[in-house]
Amino acid sequence: MFLLKLFVTLQLMKFAIETLLATLNKRYYENPERQEEVVKVLKINPQKFQKALEYSRDKYWYSIVSGSINLTGFLIFLYFGGFGYVEAISIDLLQNYESYKILTGLVFFALLGFLSSLMSLPFDYYYTFVLEQKHGFNRQQPSGFFSDWIKGQVIGVILGGIFLGSILWVMDVMGSNWWLWAWLTISMIQLLTIWIYPSLLAPIFNKFTPIQDGALKDEIFSLAEKVNFKASGLFSMDASKRSTHGNAYFTGVFNEKRIVLFDTLLDSLSVKEIIAVLAHELGHFKLNHVRWMLIRGTLMMGLIFYLLSVCLPLEPFYRSFYLDGVSHYGALLVFSLWFNMVTFMISPLGSWLSRRNEFAADKFAVHHVEDRSLLPAALIKLSETNHSMPLAHPIYSFFYHSHPPLMERISAIHAK
Repeated sequence: MFLLKLFVTLQLMKFAIETLLATLNKRYYENPERQEEVVKVLKINPQKFQKALEYSRDKYWYSIVSGSINLTGFLIFLYFGGFGYVEAISIDLLQNYESYKILTGLVFFALLGFLSSLMSLPFDYYYTFVLEQKHGFNRQQPSGFFSDWIKGQVIGVILGGIFLGSILWVMDVMGSNWWLWAWLTISMIQLLTIWIYPSLLAPIFNKFTPIQDGALKDEIFSLAEKVNFKASGLFSMDASKRSTHGNAYFTGVFNEKRIVLFDTLLDSLSVKEIIAVLAHELGHFKLNHVRWMLIRGTLMMGLIFYLLSVCLPLEPFYRSFYLDGVSHYGALLVFSLWFNMVTFMISPLGSWLSRRNEFAADKFAVHHVEDRSLLPAALIKLSETNHSMPLAHPIYSFFYHSHPPLMERISAIHAK
């Protein structure tokens, strides 16, 4: 029971740190002097800043309440042997197929995934139809929300089954070096998934319409040609059917790299400002940020599988979670739970790397558009449209922010 108590203690400490950081950040942006400064420096409409402030407050309380309930539910489930019960049910369901260990593992994870989804469903519904609705973002109907949820479950079962089934099979048949084969197998499957995502997976949830000929299309392809970026297509995505939040992104690898603009973005920015935003995104590709992110992720996955192979025989780790001894599916579960603590501790490193890349992409963008003021103007408009808080406590940002707070970004752009 020592390992279980240690795990519970670490989970409580992690939540306490997260709550402390969130509270520290809230106090930081609630400071009236800082609020006056950001309105003055960024020339943000005071009424729009007030909306961002109210939105941030509501998200803060939502995260505290939902996080507390979810953690309490998880720890109760854990402490009273929930994983053991799910394992027993999985074994009973397949008692006529005792030799099919991989199938038992898939059923085990399917049941856990379904329980997790059911637990998060009320919070997702509240966030969409209460919090987002209150601040004027939600455009989705309950029917669409539940349709997305069902689609997500189906795709999760299919993709999750492929991923987990492949890992369990490799662990079962590849001997002591299984971790190396699992690493190679999953890396290939992930790369394939990224490749097919734009054309096969994304259209399941959204409609993608080719951008019509005109000034916007001409400007975008002119920019892409200027930086030697070859895109397979330029599309508008019907994001407005769910939300008024605006964004743009690039997706895909090899010859399936697409430029996608939210239709909400097209409504909120001018053509020149959209080009500035896309120049930033192109900067990530041209500066190899995406490539290095994939390489880092692949190497990390190899390390994770190796560490899992080392921990695999440690039976006390299974017993502490009420699992019936050593099993491959149990190893995946227990190791992932413990490694989640490691992920939290090293998250500042990932956030720092991401923020560094954002500054570099901003620098790339301002050097490839005709007016360096276009990107700051676009970022401020997007911040106002999305009710984003342009302030953040440095320590909170250090832990969580993949993008620098707007005040830092604008200051860095003007300093270039």
